[in-house]
Amino acid sequence: RGEGWGSGWYVRYTLVMLVGTMALVILSYHVLVRMGHERYERVTAVGYSCVVFGWMTVLSVRQPTSSLSLLGYVQLPVNLAPFGSLIFTSIIVPQASFVGHLAGIVVGYAVAWGAFAWMNWWWTGALALALATAVATSLDATTDLFDFPAARRLRSMLIATMPAGA
Repeated sequence: RGEGWGSGWYVRYTLVMLVGTMALVILSYHVLVRMGHERYERVTAVGYSCVVFGWMTVLSVRQPTSSLSLLGYVQLPVNLAPFGSLIFTSIIVPQASFVGHLAGIVVGYAVAWGAFAWMNWWWTGALALALATAVATSLDATTDLFDFPAARRLRSMLIATMPAGA
């Protein structure tokens, strides 16, 4: 199997790619809006495909083969397959997030080239806890999902333990 393969590795780097692509997409949309592209001001991105593009990139870097046949007409080097898939997806599904898929490719290259080699189980747990806290906080603020007696008691206990002025 070699270093860097297996279920644990997959879980760790899927989490990295999930958070990394979200951050990169938000940053990209912010820059695009600042550059005058107002259409990105109210764009929402939903889905897991950015992580799939990231994994496609990791595999193209870590397990290269000679070429990949596209529709039997074009031979594409495997290391360019993520970009070919990005263009193909943009043509076939125009409403798909080009920025999100490109972010997946960028983060996939970072993972494949070892930029996150420091990511051990402690950091994975910390990242997962931070992500779960952010999701729960967002759900609490925008839905009635946590509107049941135990959640109300917990919320009031947390508010009571906060220092004044916080």
